[in-house]
Amino acid sequence: MAASDLKKIVSNINGFTLLEFIIVFSLVAVFICFTPVFSRAFERHKLYSAASVIAADLRLAQQLNINQDADYAVIFDCVNERYLIQRGVRKYKITNLPGGIDLVTTNFDFDNDSRNGFDHLLRFNARGEPFRNNGFLNGGHICICNKNNEFIYVIVASITGRVRVDSKPPS
Repeated sequence: MAASDLKKIVSNINGFTLLEFIIVFSLVAVFICFTPVFSRAFERHKLYSAASVIAADLRLAQQLNINQDADYAVIFDCVNERYLIQRGVRKYKITNLPGGIDLVTTNFDFDNDSRNGFDHLLRFNARGEPFRNNGFLNGGHICICNKNNEFIYVIVASITGRVRVDSKPPS
């Protein structure tokens, strides 16, 4: 290979210009600045999705009680971040909350005994109304939060059994 051919090969190698480097560097800086915004939006979406799934499962338990005239219950496990739907002693469905979503608390108290606190048990009658052991119609709510400490509530109305999701705590 002649020296002139080698010189042509070496002279055709192009590097990055200073302008190209500045443009790429500024684009990377912009993406790094918006990463926390995307992260918060993703966590908020995950929270609302989890609340929607809980609401859908509560409606499922209502419909199972109405259609089958059965005794399905929803039991919330605040320690293990999950809940289950069961009929008698047979588990119908177990749902674990997604990572980063905490089942903070519920105010469901089926046995209606204030001495032992809330038992986190929700039952519906054959008309789809939430009730307690003493026969009174009484709803309640579930509180969940994400790792950004944003809270959302799944609320079950006392008389009608209507299930809804709200960002404000029930009054």
